[in-house]
Amino acid sequence: MHESTPSEIQDGTLSLNVVEGDGVCTISVAGELDLANADTLGHALERVGDDEIVLDLSELEFIDSTGIALLVAAHHRLNRNGDVGFRLIPSEDPSVCRVMALTGLDAELPISRPGRGTPQDGT
Repeated sequence: MHESTPSEIQDGTLSLNVVEGDGVCTISVAGELDLANADTLGHALERVGDDEIVLDLSELEFIDSTGIALLVAAHHRLNRNGDVGFRLIPSEDPSVCRVMALTGLDAELPISRPGRGTPQDGT
C-alpha cells in the first residue's frame, strides 16, 4: 500500500489530518466545523485529485449549517451516476449525530463504519 506522509492542518477549533494512498484520500476531522473554518475543509476537499474521499468525522464535536452545506456540496459533486467518490465515517458525538439525523444526511450520505471498506446506507 502506498501512502503519502500525513499532512496536518489546524484552523482555530478545527483540526484536519490528510492521508492519501491506494486511490483513497482520508481526511480526518476533529473539533468544530463551522462558518469560521469551513473553508479550510472545503479547500482540502478540492485539493484531492481523482482519489475517493473518506471523510472521517469520528472526532467531530460540533457542526453548523455551513458545515452541513459543505458536506452536501461534496456529496453532489463527487457522488454522481451511481458512483461513490465521497463517503463518511460518522461522528460519535451526540450533538453531531442529532444534526445529521435532523437534516436527513445520516440517511442520504454514503456511510462507512471504521474497519469496513464499503459504503453503507446510513443508520
